[in-house]
Amino acid sequence: MVNATFSVADGIGRVLIEREEALNSIDLETKEAIIETLSDYEDDEDVRAVLFETAGDRAFTAGGDLKEVVDLEYELEPFTESWDRLFTRMVTLDTPTVAKVDGFTFGGGFDLILHTDIVVAAEEAQIGQPEVNLGIVNHFSPALLPGTVGLNKTLDLLLTGEPITGKRAAELGLVARAVPADDLDEEVESVLSVLKSHSPEILSRIKSVVYQGTEMSPSAALTHAERVAHETGDGPWMREGVEAQLEKRDPEWAYDGE
Repeated sequence: MVNATFSVADGIGRVLIEREEALNSIDLETKEAIIETLSDYEDDEDVRAVLFETAGDRAFTAGGDLKEVVDLEYELEPFTESWDRLFTRMVTLDTPTVAKVDGFTFGGGFDLILHTDIVVAAEEAQIGQPEVNLGIVNHFSPALLPGTVGLNKTLDLLLTGEPITGKRAAELGLVARAVPADDLDEEVESVLSVLKSHSPEILSRIKSVVYQGTEMSPSAALTHAERVAHETGDGPWMREGVEAQLEKRDPEWAYDGE
C-alpha cells in the first residue's frame, strides 16, 4: 500500500506522506511511488516546484519503516538502495524541491531534507539522526553533513543521536529557513510563489551547477559555473529578464527551452 498522495495544483507538484500512526515513516512501496511521481512531475510543464509535506504536525517523517527491517530479516541493502535512488532522483530533478518540516524528523527523514533544495522548518521541529540507538551506521549523513555543519557538529549529531530544533538547524545551515509553527504554511507558500515566478530553465541550470560543483574542486566548479553562465547568456532568458526589468514588468518565460 502506498502511504502517500500526489497532486498538481497551481504550478506545484505535491508529495503528501500520510502515515500519522507510524510518524509518517516511508515504506519501500511508497518510496518507489515517490520516485516514479517525481519523474512525472519533471515531465509536466505545469509543475514549477515540488513540495514534500506530511500529514499532521507530530512528525515530518521518522524515516524508514522499522517493521520492514524485521520482515526482511535485518538486511539493510534494500533500504539503503531505495533511499539512494530516491535521493539521486531528487538531486538530479530539473524542478526545485521544497520540504515543509514540522514535528519529528529522524533517520531517513533527516537524510531526505539533506537532499531537498529548500527546507523550511518549524522552529520547534525536532531534527536528528538517532540510528546509533538502533545499532545502525547511517551512510548518507557522514558524507554530507561535514560540509554543511562542520566536523565537530557532525560527530555530535551522529554519535549522540540527540536531536536539535528547527531553529538550531537553521542557525547551522542544515535547513534554509525556520519560522514559528503558526507561520510555517505561509512561509512555505511564499517560497513556492517566488520559485514559480522564475524561469524554470534558469532554475534547473542553477540547481545543476550547484550540485555538480559540490563534486569538483573550487577552481573546477568556478570554471564549470562560468561556462554554464555563458551558455545561458546565449539563450533568450537574459534578454527577457533584463528587458522586463527595464520596462518595469513581469518577465514572460513562455519560451523556456526554445
